[in-house]
Amino acid sequence: MSESVILQRDYPARSERVFEAWTRVELLTQWFGCGPGMLWTVHEWDVRVGGAIHVSLEFGSGPFEVKSEFLVVEPPRRLRYRWLSDQIVDVTIEERGVGSRLTVEHSGLLTNQDCAITEAGWTSAFDQLSRVVGDNAA
Repeated sequence: MSESVILQRDYPARSERVFEAWTRVELLTQWFGCGPGMLWTVHEWDVRVGGAIHVSLEFGSGPFEVKSEFLVVEPPRRLRYRWLSDQIVDVTIEERGVGSRLTVEHSGLLTNQDCAITEAGWTSAFDQLSRVVGDNAA
C-alpha cells in the first residue's frame, strides 16, 4: 500500500517567484533540502517534460543520490516529477491575494516512518524556501 504526504504553505510572493525558486538552480540550492545545513547538491535540474533530475545529499553513512525526471512542467503553477523509482512529487502554486499558496504532495511512500521523514524534510524545506521568496511566510 502506498501513502502520501501533503503539505501547504502560504508565501507573500507571487506564484512566478515561488515557481522560479523551484526552477532556477541558483535559487533551488538555497532552500531545497532536509534541514538547515542539509541542502541537496544539484548536479542536474533540467526543468522540462522528460528533463533529468540528479541530486545528492551527504549523510554520515555516505551519499544518497536521486536520478529522475520531470513529468509535468506548467509555469508558473505546476511541476510534477518522479522521485526515486516509485515516488511522485506534485508541486502546485496558486495565487492567493498578493501572495501564493504552495502545495506539495509526495506520494508512493511505503511506511509510516517514510511519511514522517518525508514530512519533516518538506517542512524544513518550506521554512528555508520562505527565506528565498520572502520573510513573511504564513
